[in-house]
Amino acid sequence: MESIDTGQVDMRKPSGWRICIVGTGGQGVLTAARLLCDALVEGGHDVVSGQLHGMAQRGGGVQASVMVDCGISPMMGSARADVVVGLEPAETVRALPLMSSQTAVFMNTTPVIPFTLGQQAVLGSEEAGYPDIAGLESAIRQVTEQVLTLDATRAATETGTVKAMNLIMLGCLLGSDMLPCTPEEFWKVVAQRVPPSLAEANAQAYNRGVAMGKNFQHAGIGS
Repeated sequence: MESIDTGQVDMRKPSGWRICIVGTGGQGVLTAARLLCDALVEGGHDVVSGQLHGMAQRGGGVQASVMVDCGISPMMGSARADVVVGLEPAETVRALPLMSSQTAVFMNTTPVIPFTLGQQAVLGSEEAGYPDIAGLESAIRQVTEQVLTLDATRAATETGTVKAMNLIMLGCLLGSDMLPCTPEEFWKVVAQRVPPSLAEANAQAYNRGVAMGKNFQHAGIGS
């Protein structure tokens, strides 16, 4: 039987896309993962997501995986991440075991001071202190040179809502053209889920991230 060309293009990549989103409780890690999953599912992709988190409500670490066209497991093996989106710098470094020289890393440079460090500082402990941001970035660059750092927290604050920081980070990812989803397709999904009162601020934040992502020099997933 003669095959019929429907004009549809299969955007699947043989090895799929493995995305890790990390941060601390309250930064919107799980929301970011859910939005990304929804957009990719609407684009016709098979998506599986998993989460790992500690005492998130006390500022503990949160990690979510978004596995696109990779099979049924949400688990990501060592050095297998195609992309790491870090909403908090120290938590981004915690994801180093998942990175390789092929991993693209988007890192927000504004730290969230853990409760224990804050308590030590109040008590005057000499051991209190957050790791140097430049040192954290250097540790990542020892594994991969595909790193984009930005103060997404400040950028979100300037758009009117610091809670949109995760949208700035997702905007960077979508703007980089590394995924089988355009910035416009992703925003269409987000717009359906954002409260009307926050729509304008969230749109500004997301578009700001997209603009940053378009300037990101990367090798591209699977290249």
